[in-house]
Amino acid sequence: MENSFKFIKNRFLELTSKTYPYGCEDKLVEEMTAKGIFPNLEKDKWGNYFYKIGESRTIFASHLDTACRDQVYVKHQINKQQIVTTDGTSILGADDKAGVTILLWLIKNNIPGLYYFFIGEEVGCVGSSSAAPLGDFKNNYDRIISFDRRGTNSVITYQSSYRCCSDDFANALAKQLNLRTNLFYRIDDTGVYTDSAEFVDYIPECTNLSVGYLNEHTTRESQDLYHLNKLALASLGVEWEKLPTKRDISKKESKWDYSNYNWDSQWDNRSKSWVSKAKPIEEDDDYSYGWGSSKKRNYLDEYSEYGSSRSKKTRRGNRSRTYFDTGNGKLTPFENKKDQGVFDVLRDKFLASDLTKRDVEMIRDQYLDMGDPYDRKCFEELNQCL
Repeated sequence: MENSFKFIKNRFLELTSKTYPYGCEDKLVEEMTAKGIFPNLEKDKWGNYFYKIGESRTIFASHLDTACRDQVYVKHQINKQQIVTTDGTSILGADDKAGVTILLWLIKNNIPGLYYFFIGEEVGCVGSSSAAPLGDFKNNYDRIISFDRRGTNSVITYQSSYRCCSDDFANALAKQLNLRTNLFYRIDDTGVYTDSAEFVDYIPECTNLSVGYLNEHTTRESQDLYHLNKLALASLGVEWEKLPTKRDISKKESKWDYSNYNWDSQWDNRSKSWVSKAKPIEEDDDYSYGWGSSKKRNYLDEYSEYGSSRSKKTRRGNRSRTYFDTGNGKLTPFENKKDQGVFDVLRDKFLASDLTKRDVEMIRDQYLDMGDPYDRKCFEELNQCL
């Protein structure tokens, strides 16, 4: 019988043998099904793929698309620590083929649940944002777990500064994951935005778990296969149906009391990342615009993870979601004024990344509209930090 590490490694390397930008998900499913890597997945009316095992109130989620525009072959490099990278000519696609690998492992081991493989996460959660409000999810599921987070220890409780799952749920899940393995999962309230966040109005507990990738969306992207294997094994021991359900979907809980802070996002040379600095609003502060004022003084860590006042969903939503296939594997967006300012969505994807000149050029070519003054300014700022 194929052991767990061999399964995880082989599946991951096969899934990341090519990049699959938005619009190529059908091709991925077709190719992986032909190779026996995917089971016979069903397709919903919005283009997402799913697979159901038994009766369960749990949804396991990942996404099929890769954060790039061109489909290219990936040249893997693997060191003795089983860290997978590329030769630097392409991204890896661990975001989110690592999550897809975990779902395939759970399916192989017949863990009850609804398994969802979403399309278009990288260009605005296209598949999940359509399925969540129109699908049959409300009152039928208690939890959705996205396996799509950088690092090795996050159980996300807030996405884009709004609560997505309860602390009770997150603590219980972290405890079970850590129970029989040397994993160190814990509550993390610095989530950005992924598919599970689309379900917060319909499913009580919506979280996102670290799967071991770093530097996603760059040519320095990497995946820790040892961690991915440990997470796969730990996931088999979780009593998913017994996890507590505490969050009230009728209540919207914000991470910050925005009325008390003046936010300023800027590049920090010390941490080599975009940061949001929150200054206390003084009694005599004079604002001609902003979010108001307050005499209450509170301070936040100015080097905390990027916390824009606009959610990732909102920023992504400002982009055109319509693409056409040029016939050679390239997807080209239709011209649309909504494409302006797309750099916003990238900031949180490059946290704690010491970007190289090659990375900055890749950002420019794949994401930025150099005719947009805002995008051009962001490109200039990134170049100044090299």
